[in-house]
Amino acid sequence: MTAASGGRRTRPYAATGGRTQAPDATLSIDTQITAHTRREGRLLSEQHQHVLELCSEPRAVSELAGLLRLPVGVITVLVSDLQQHQSVTARAPVDMSRNDNVTHRLMERVRASLQAQYEEETRGTRGAN
Repeated sequence: MTAASGGRRTRPYAATGGRTQAPDATLSIDTQITAHTRREGRLLSEQHQHVLELCSEPRAVSELAGLLRLPVGVITVLVSDLQQHQSVTARAPVDMSRNDNVTHRLMERVRASLQAQYEEETRGTRGAN
């Protein structure tokens, strides 16, 4: 339940069973995550399923955090779980210094995702006091 539905607010780390450190220390905020073809049945949790749905196209860990309104640490744990189940592939980001793939649209998506995450976190902080 969330505060919006009139219930108690679920803490972000409930999605990871309280784990705060991903076993794969190579995941960073700009690591690109891509889901493999869909598998039958539920894998782990609803949050894991959301990550898979969003990663039908490559997404950065930071973008996932913004879209799902979860801390980056939670996302890295969820992605590590999915890697262990061989459901996603993680790769280092493309070196944009030698490439013209950085577009205004991409930068706006990153900014919007980070802004949404910041606003959600500040609302949660204010409400907890």
